[in-house]
Amino acid sequence: MRSSAALKEAAPYEAMSPTLLSMQPVSLKREESEKDKNWPQIFDHLERQFASLRQWRWSWWTHWARLAEYFNPRRYVWLVTANKMWRGGAINDAIIDSTGLQAVRTCASGMWTGLTSPSREWFAFEKALPWVELDEEGKEWIEDTQKRVYTVLAASNFYSSMHVMFSDETVFGTGPILVYEDFEDIIRLFNPAPGEYYLAVGARNTVDVFTREFTFTVRQIVEMFTLERCPIQVSRAWAQGQYDFEFVVCHNISPNHPVPNLGADGSKQEEIKLCPEKFTWAESYWLKGIKTKNPLSIKPFNEKPFAVFQWWTVSNDAYGRSPCMDTLGDNKQLQRQTVREAEYIEKGVRPPMGADARLKSEPLSQMPAHVTYMNVGEGGKSTFFPLYEVSPQWLPGLVANKEKVATRIQDCLYVNLFLAITRMEGVQPRNELELTKRDLERLQELGPVIHNAEQQLSLILRRVLAIMERRRLLKPMPQSLMTGNNGMPVPLKITYTSIMRLAQLAAEGVAMKDTLATAGGLSSAAKAAGVPDPIRVIDLDKAMRRIGEINNFPIDCFFTDEQVQQHDQARERGQAQAAAPQQAMAAVQAAKTLADTSTAPGSALSALTGGGAPGGGA
Repeated sequence: MRSSAALKEAAPYEAMSPTLLSMQPVSLKREESEKDKNWPQIFDHLERQFASLRQWRWSWWTHWARLAEYFNPRRYVWLVTANKMWRGGAINDAIIDSTGLQAVRTCASGMWTGLTSPSREWFAFEKALPWVELDEEGKEWIEDTQKRVYTVLAASNFYSSMHVMFSDETVFGTGPILVYEDFEDIIRLFNPAPGEYYLAVGARNTVDVFTREFTFTVRQIVEMFTLERCPIQVSRAWAQGQYDFEFVVCHNISPNHPVPNLGADGSKQEEIKLCPEKFTWAESYWLKGIKTKNPLSIKPFNEKPFAVFQWWTVSNDAYGRSPCMDTLGDNKQLQRQTVREAEYIEKGVRPPMGADARLKSEPLSQMPAHVTYMNVGEGGKSTFFPLYEVSPQWLPGLVANKEKVATRIQDCLYVNLFLAITRMEGVQPRNELELTKRDLERLQELGPVIHNAEQQLSLILRRVLAIMERRRLLKPMPQSLMTGNNGMPVPLKITYTSIMRLAQLAAEGVAMKDTLATAGGLSSAAKAAGVPDPIRVIDLDKAMRRIGEINNFPIDCFFTDEQVQQHDQARERGQAQAAAPQQAMAAVQAAKTLADTSTAPGSALSALTGGGAPGGGA
């Protein structure tokens, strides 16, 4: 079993860069290093698993080829073969009409903007236990952590990788993405191309085995794994300057379970694991089909280092289904009709011609301003004539049918959903509420897809949090979060502001605005009638905060409840101080008036003080 002391948790590729490459020597004085005695058994196990996963993927692989041919040929790898020299060849000859390709772009961009837009806050951290009360320090830590994660995502290639992933998911139904720790950018994401990767699911019907094969040049292998870790085949090519010679590199990430280890006689040998038992996931890199002394890299993980986005799945399928699978037949029909339409127009402009056999060796031309000399038959009729003339009445029907097919493709790819206002037909919405209701109705179709995407985004964000915590890029967790759950740390919950949630918030915001506007009108009417003000039933402070939250107003621009209370108290003190001089002046005036009042017998003040009634005795 591999010793944990001999295994470094940091992989060499975490620091790969031109700087690391410049530090590599031309060659190494290789000493007779100790051979990893378990690697031959591990290598055989990984190669067998690789072959098995390839067989299970075969039907998907052939289906992906048809999808790529008609929707996105740039993102598909048919055969992973080293040293191919035809990569720049034409790959989209099957696409005559680009309607499907444009619809894929719209759908992928709409999903990207709606779920992970870099121009707005699309996720938030919250306490997962609603009964735990956090102090101000705990709330500030959650808000600060959220800002730091946004900063890390923006500084990395997260958003560009997510756009590529959503395009893969739209076309092929599956979009895996690797999340690696990086020395320069903290995190770095990679998008394996369809045709490179193989997947398998666990008992929870979630993908827990990721394997891929890809081509790397000698220069790339040395930069990623360092020359010290490269096998003799790579180091020899590096020393000879064959930097662009390619090898096929295999990559596997799977749960860290024991590897079968049987002796030559079939007897069970010592248990083998790629990584120490404390780690949940194990990763390995090696050269395909080349049994070397040691692997290129083996790295353990505590958290899952990859996420697999799937449009929707059936049973325990490892690969997802896509909307392009639904509209593949429509796209084939559109390409065929586009070709036939072009033929129709060309036959009308340049029809196939017929001529007398005597003109076979004579020069002929159909170009404008050219002259063709020919014999004239009986009756003066020309012997050079079109074989048939196409009828122009068929063209409108052909064009209309093409438009119907194109509309079906766009509907399957939700183009009208993402371009709801641009392509809205019929009676236009009369107010903002009606518009948001229409958007929400359309977005309901994407509800399950959005839910699946948010689950995978949670894996990525928790992976990023773990990397930042290991690199000490987060503030120390306050005591209220450390001991708020019976002495256990309070777990964090991730909430998303997706396109569906935005539509729901927009509808709620419009309803609140209408309610407050109505309340304002009723308040004015109540004051004029001298009856109780009906707006007193609304908590205006809470309503204001809620409207600000719906409109994504910065929360730090609102005063806290304590600050509002302090301001109210200060305002009351100011009003009291301003009223004090007036009250004092009123008291002085009252005293002066009292002093000037007559107290003679028979006066009103004398009667009030018991001095006797007017005209009466004591």
